[in-house]
Amino acid sequence: MTVRAVLPALAASALFAGPLAAPALAQNEPVYPVYDGFTVTADGLYVLSFAYFSHNFEPVTVPAGTQNRFEPDDADRGQPTTFLPGHHRFQCVMVLGPDFAGDLRWTVDHAGAATATSEDMLQYNWEFEERSIRNLLRDVEPAETPRGVCLNRSPTVRFLGLRNGPEGAPPEVSAAVGEPLKLFGSVRDEGLPRGGALAARWRMLSGPGAVAFSAPDEPRTLASFDAAGRYELELWAGDGEREGSNRVVVTVSPAP
Repeated sequence: MTVRAVLPALAASALFAGPLAAPALAQNEPVYPVYDGFTVTADGLYVLSFAYFSHNFEPVTVPAGTQNRFEPDDADRGQPTTFLPGHHRFQCVMVLGPDFAGDLRWTVDHAGAATATSEDMLQYNWEFEERSIRNLLRDVEPAETPRGVCLNRSPTVRFLGLRNGPEGAPPEVSAAVGEPLKLFGSVRDEGLPRGGALAARWRMLSGPGAVAFSAPDEPRTLASFDAAGRYELELWAGDGEREGSNRVVVTVSPAP
């Protein structure tokens, strides 16, 4: 059976990994916290970002405390405690006051290895460029947010490999009546709030007929259309406090 269009696959969370997930191997590997960089606002506030890299093939949990801590002062700053496989940026975005001296370190001790972030936080080569600043400040109003804690931001929902149209119009793909369309979305979240459940859902926003999703609660699904025409679909995600979404337009031709 021919598939007319494919959205490239990348499940961002093991929660949505499904049958294409990597096998459960190497679960006793270190987790490396990483300092992403910083920017300074016009008011002199420092906005920092921390990332992490996990060599494990499944999520691992390291509770806040002696094995997952910030130094000096408060060990628990609301940082993630569940670490997904791979490299994940912007996992702890934090705002600090003008008196910040650059002496904050994140340490994670897992699988017998304690690793920590850089001690030289305010060097010029750590300053974010314009594109990274946009990612950093998504959902963040520095003057209005709590100081010194990791901020919960809305999940990021994407279709990797597809570009939006003019003025941010959603990407467009094609399909045919009776031929399932593979929809591979990506949902990323930093794991905050702790204890929250990351959820995803597909729905049809508009179209001349009905759409059936094989897995409507996962970023990766098959969509089947019963009538030709133009459809607009949405992939939504929520973490229990915040939500995000993205849309894709599907032009469906009559059955061959």
